Amino acid sequence: MKLKSLVIIALLSISFFVSAKKKVDNVFYVQNTIDGFKHIPRQKLEKVKLLKNIGFDGLEGAGLADFYELKSDLVQVGLHMPTNYVPLSFGSKLSKGSASLSEIKEMIKGAEKGSVVYFNVQSDDYKNNKDAGDKLLSVILQDLSDYASNYGVKLGVYPHLSLYCETLEHSLKLAKLVSRNNFGCVINLCHLLKVEGSEGIEQKIMTLMPYLTAVNICGADGGNTQQLGWDRLIQPLGEGSFDTYNFVRALWDAGYKGPVGLQCYNLKGEATQVLKGSFQTWQEYKKRYSKQK
Repeated sequence: MKLKSLVIIALLSISFFVSAKKKVDNVFYVQNTIDGFKHIPRQKLEKVKLLKNIGFDGLEGAGLADFYELKSDLVQVGLHMPTNYVPLSFGSKLSKGSASLSEIKEMIKGAEKGSVVYFNVQSDDYKNNKDAGDKLLSVILQDLSDYASNYGVKLGVYPHLSLYCETLEHSLKLAKLVSRNNFGCVINLCHLLKVEGSEGIEQKIMTLMPYLTAVNICGADGGNTQQLGWDRLIQPLGEGSFDTYNFVRALWDAGYKGPVGLQCYNLKGEATQVLKGSFQTWQEYKKRYSKQK
């Protein structure tokens, strides 16, 4: 009896230990800003094969121009397009390269179920009159959200330095105005550090959590980040003095399960080496988090 009891206790202890581990399985993809690397394949199919071999789950779309070709190549190698980065402008004058509403709906219709279309929003008319601009923009975004709900696609506004929406606070305001279950906010770490600094990030994550649809990360330097250049705010994952792991840990602690993208804008070096290093760092983040109680 004693031996049997000891065996049961041991099994229960092992079960408790395993269940106590924190497991995360966010889709980890690469943003479409990878063409600056040395030796990056120019053909989309070869590019996505490289990402597949390294271990990434997918590649971000870049609007309508190469949408169908990229989608086909991703499907061919068994990867995904978890997000699509789309320029959206509104007002009397549309910005060059901005997608029309019909083009956006076409991409939504062709997007993978559960994926996110996020917008970098521009408006010359309303950049300095955001109360009026938000009212107009929210109507546009409501229409797109209602359309996207038919295809199981999520939408969000991507805060970006010098564009119409620059801050998480503004992104959250728009999400509340749109008031649709499939519309939310996006965090891009480098723009957050550049525009808002590094203070209070954990609280911002908690505030945005009910609306958070996508997150992009990178290595970066800490300190007075609003005064730093992009070369210090966008580094390979695992590099720089800013604690990106702590940022990711805060997301996981808050219960974030959405896609996480690797920001690669203007990174230098040999593509395979830099991407492999960043992917390995992501794997280390997951292992480190799984050991926390």
